[in-house]
Amino acid sequence: MTEPSRRAFLATGAVIATGFAGCLGSSDQEDDPPENDTETDTDENETPPNEELEVREPLEPPEGGAVVFVYDDGPMEDYTQALPAHQAFDAPATVGIVSSWVGRDDYQNNGCMDVTHLEELVDAGWEIASHTIEHTPVGTLALVEDAEPSDERVYPKEIRHGYNRGKTVELTDGTQSIRRVVTDYGSDGVGRYIELDEPLGEACAAGDTVVRYPEEAIEEMFRGSKRELEAMGFEISTFLAPYDNFDDYSREFAPEYYDGIANADHGSRINDREEFDPFRTKRDYFIEFTDSDSVKADLDEIADRGALGILGAHTFKEEVSEERIGETLGWIDERGIEVLTLREAIELYANA
Repeated sequence: MTEPSRRAFLATGAVIATGFAGCLGSSDQEDDPPENDTETDTDENETPPNEELEVREPLEPPEGGAVVFVYDDGPMEDYTQALPAHQAFDAPATVGIVSSWVGRDDYQNNGCMDVTHLEELVDAGWEIASHTIEHTPVGTLALVEDAEPSDERVYPKEIRHGYNRGKTVELTDGTQSIRRVVTDYGSDGVGRYIELDEPLGEACAAGDTVVRYPEEAIEEMFRGSKRELEAMGFEISTFLAPYDNFDDYSREFAPEYYDGIANADHGSRINDREEFDPFRTKRDYFIEFTDSDSVKADLDEIADRGALGILGAHTFKEEVSEERIGETLGWIDERGIEVLTLREAIELYANA
């Protein structure tokens, strides 16, 4: 599947006609072959005369800035609410798809999109990005409480790794490494915790010790989801990190499989034009967890500086409606800001 071209600055450059500058017009050329009909050897790679050559002009980021919309998880609302809003402005988006959730009917309110829905998004100019196989964190989370050798319960900053019971996690401070299987998660008088199948056997200091998935598991999260989505027929070159959990640990592995990350550094929407790094991208939400004035201020800055904004949303959330998405697209349109997919933005800004 190929995405249709929608923008002049992404289109192929000028077409140059090449040929002989001779004096024979077409009416002067003989129809019969010359008497000496011996075949002339030609280089297979040589361009035949009179054939048009396409010359691609250098790509430049739009002067008035650009934004990328990145939607999480692949719920049906991406198709029923986000797609119509974007079509009204002829604007694309990127969707982060959890490969094992494609066609899932018990997710949130209305289930997840199936392959047919995703194909329609691609036909509308959207991009499919990987969001792991099972929506698992690819980064690290530090302990916020010291753990003793006899403890089977640890207290990380967030308990995202605990959501996947039966998976092996690694606790490490850079010198020692302990692997245990997650059995449960919850909260008690101390805080939120992850329950492990065996005592740690070693003391783990808060702040110094992190919880993460082992290297081989992280490799499979990056490689496996890409492979599964490509088997469905989609071109996959970018990645959306679940829970906005991406750091130097995950950055070690991602470049082997992807050209860039949608949300490597959560907390800001604005990426500098001159310093853009596709593996240190900034993304933040544009409806949930924010307000209209903040979004408008960021859009003003994006337009003034020619910067790149990356905007995120979970469309299954009640506040993320077709109307609110359309309202934001209207603000973008008023400011003359271009809307790109993440793949297009990386092509433009990473090579600027």
